[in-house]
Amino acid sequence: MNSSRATQRGKILQLLVAARGEWVPLPTIAECAAQYNARIHELRGLGFRIANRTKLENGVKHSWYRLEPQTPQAGAPQEKKPPMFTTDYSFPQFGSMEPERRYPD
Repeated sequence: MNSSRATQRGKILQLLVAARGEWVPLPTIAECAAQYNARIHELRGLGFRIANRTKLENGVKHSWYRLEPQTPQAGAPQEKKPPMFTTDYSFPQFGSMEPERRYPD
């Protein structure tokens, strides 16, 4: 991964964390990276919940972003271990094999 991307992502993340859940205006974020949208997309891909809000004023679109808290999902499935199978066979992956049949000559 390009270290410039990582640095830009880090700067954006620092801004969002420092805002403590408040909205950060797009021009502030854009100072960190020209391709801020790609960096935000990467942060979301890393599991950060980043919300955005837009407002149209006098024909001009204004945008803000904020970092939302990570909450554990209630009722999230726990990691399950596969069941252990026991068998009397020395090679359980073959299962029960029929005895070899003799074909007519």
